[in-house]
Amino acid sequence: MYLLDVNTLVALLYSEHAHAPAALAWLSRQDAPGSIGICRVVEMGALRLMTRSAVMGANVLGAAEFRRGWDIALGDDRLVRLAESDGLTARWRQICSAIPGGTVADTDAYLAAFAIAGDLTLVTFDQGFARFAGLRVETLSRSC
Repeated sequence: MYLLDVNTLVALLYSEHAHAPAALAWLSRQDAPGSIGICRVVEMGALRLMTRSAVMGANVLGAAEFRRGWDIALGDDRLVRLAESDGLTARWRQICSAIPGGTVADTDAYLAAFAIAGDLTLVTFDQGFARFAGLRVETLSRSC
């Protein structure tokens, strides 16, 4: 089972995104119902980015517009909302404790912990996830 990163979800939801073709090509290869998970943090990240004019420019969405698109996306039987697993907090603490001082312990650490604790493969465009030991990650190519 997969867990989407914020950048992958945004590319799937926004057809004009530079990486939409690569994200949609990956999605087209997935056919099992319930095989692609989205956690609340990823949903919130997509909402935050897609409702900011600094990111979306003239294509910025209002929150209600985002919600309408989100509801349509969740109609795809491959996509499911994921809850936190029981082992998430311990794994997140473990990952964060290994991050050196002066280095940001950000959402990436949470998503890595979420994926590891849930035995999921993270799907992302961000090559930086390779730094998390034990994380299965599928890094999509930025080229189409």
